Amino acid sequence: MSDSDEDFPLFIVVLEYLIKKVRAASRVPKNVSAFTGRNRMLELLHGHDEQFVEVLRLNKECFYRLCSLLRENGLQDTRSISAQEQVMMFLTIVGHCDSNRRSGYEWRHSGETVSRHFNNVCSVLVSLAPHLIGPPDFVHIPSVIENNPYYSPYFQVRI
Repeated sequence: MSDSDEDFPLFIVVLEYLIKKVRAASRVPKNVSAFTGRNRMLELLHGHDEQFVEVLRLNKECFYRLCSLLRENGLQDTRSISAQEQVMMFLTIVGHCDSNRRSGYEWRHSGETVSRHFNNVCSVLVSLAPHLIGPPDFVHIPSVIENNPYYSPYFQVRI
């Protein structure tokens, strides 16, 4: 085997390393806007009430109550994102059927960050479900339903 044959794998490794360095140096970050997720949150909180409802699908009072309930049950601020911003991201995703990518763009966070915080809020809500959601009262049927002939077939017992 000649020296040039032995140096060929080393040449390939060096070439691949240089290509990676050139590509890394030429990358442009996606989220370069000065408008951050925190700024978006503050814009909504201090903005018009109708805009708030349009974006989050609930009013400010309900939003604050929801945030305090979630904080009491384990939702915490992170180093870079407050609990309120996490809840806002969650509500916009659920309320508008937004994709992870779209929410990442709107809130100026990566898809991984949006997904992580969506899951944080979702897991706290799921842990609250047994306390907030209960079975219906089967003993008492509201008179509006019981006396309406439209619903009567559903309440007739057939043995």
